[in-house]
This record gives sequence, structure tokens and C-alpha cells, in this order.
Amino acid sequence: KPIVLKLGILLHVNWLAVVYAAAQGYPLLAALFSVVSAVLCLRLHPATTVRLGLVATLIGMAGDIAVVAMGGLDFSAASPLLPVPMWMGGLWLVFGTSLPAFEPFLSKRFWLTPVLGIVGGVGAYTSAGTFGAVELGEAGRLTMVVSVGLLWATAFPLLVHLAKRQNQ
Repeated sequence: KPIVLKLGILLHVNWLAVVYAAAQGYPLLAALFSVVSAVLCLRLHPATTVRLGLVATLIGMAGDIAVVAMGGLDFSAASPLLPVPMWMGGLWLVFGTSLPAFEPFLSKRFWLTPVLGIVGGVGAYTSAGTFGAVELGEAGRLTMVVSVGLLWATAFPLLVHLAKRQNQ
């Protein structure tokens, strides 16, 4: 489906733009990219919804705060006042907003969602670190991989389940 492909591309372009802007010291621009991308998601596909985007933001930000508290990640250079910068919330917003469009495919392969969550989540945070948008926490790489992996292994299937309920 061409619309779903466009949403997938938008999701990845948004991630790249947000992480790059954040790494360059432009956190407000990074957050703005996500707001614009969320609006584009809503216009591109009828199943997308900001409600699931907000739920994903709450779950994701709570999970990211836990990862920071365990010493897996350190956003202090990017966000001196908050444990996790707002642009991270923007990434979760776009992810959750777009998820209902991908739900039919993912629900048929639900067993795969924790695996995709672990690989995609750990890969995304590691890549963001390469850009300089986030740093490894004081507990080290193993703590980051395990904590981010657990976050995404639980959050991704939960959000796909919520998207399925919404789509019914």
C-alpha cells in the first residue's frame, strides 16, 4: 500500500531530522519536526490518531525516564532540566500516531513485535548516540541494551495491541 509506505518513510525521515537537530543543539527544532510529522501522519492515513500518539508518548517517556534512572542513558547534555528531552516525546508521538496504519500487518505477526521492538529500539538509541543526541549512561552499554530492550519489548507489543483495539 503506497500510503503505508509513505508513512514508513515519514517515520524514518522524522527520526533522522529530530536526532540530527537534537545532536546539533536545536531541541526546539527537533520537537517541531515531530509535531509537523504527526500532523502529516493524520492527513496521510485515516486510521492514524493523535490519541494513540499521546498514549505512546506517556509510555515511552516513562520508560525512557526509567532507563535514565537505571544509568542506561544520559540526556543531561541535551536536557539539563529534564531527565529526558521533549524531542524524545516527539519521537514517541509520531511513532504512536502512525502505528494504527501498520497494525494490520503487525497484528498478523504479533509474536514478532517484541523482537522488532528490541532490535529497532536498541538500534535507534545506539544510532542516536552515534549522532551525539544521547550518551551512554554511567551504568554502561549492557545496562542500556537490557533496559532499552525491555522497554521496547514491552511497549511495542502493548502499543500494537492498543492500535488493534482502536482499529476495530
